[in-house]
Formats: sequence, structure tokens, C-alpha cells
Amino acid sequence: MNGEVHMAKKDMASMLDSFESDTTKEHDDAVAVATGQADSSRATALVSMTKAEKEKLTCKAKAHGLSLSAFFRLAADEYMANHNW
Repeated sequence: MNGEVHMAKKDMASMLDSFESDTTKEHDDAVAVATGQADSSRATALVSMTKAEKEKLTCKAKAHGLSLSAFFRLAADEYMANHNW
């Protein structure tokens, strides 16, 4: 019985991973079509955070004339440059 539960959990995790991958691809495709960039090399990454974190970061980004995506890219570039990554 214990082995069956473990296998069911493993199957569920695999199913959720597949769902997340499929959902991300569908989102990327929809964004590309909607923005007329279907042949573009741009990609979308999903970032999970609380609503409060998103509001705080969005306000900070807008205060500097940036979108949230541009803010994340700038922050990642800055972090990598200053931490020798």
C-alpha cells in the first residue's frame, strides 16, 4: 500500500510538471501572437510571488520608468555583474 501511495505522488508530480510546461508554452505562444512576434526570439518566464511583493516591485519599477519585466532583467543583470556570476 505504501508503495502505491508513493507511486501516486510521483505520478501526480510528473503530471503537474507536464501541465506547468504545457501552460508556459501556451502562454509564450499566445503572447507572441498577440504582440506580433510569433517569429521572435523572445521568451516568457513566470515568477511566483505574493500579491504584496508584486505590488511593491511594480511600484518600484514604475517609479524608474520600467515595466516589471524590464526591472527584473535589469536587477538580474546588476546582481550577476556585482556578484561575479
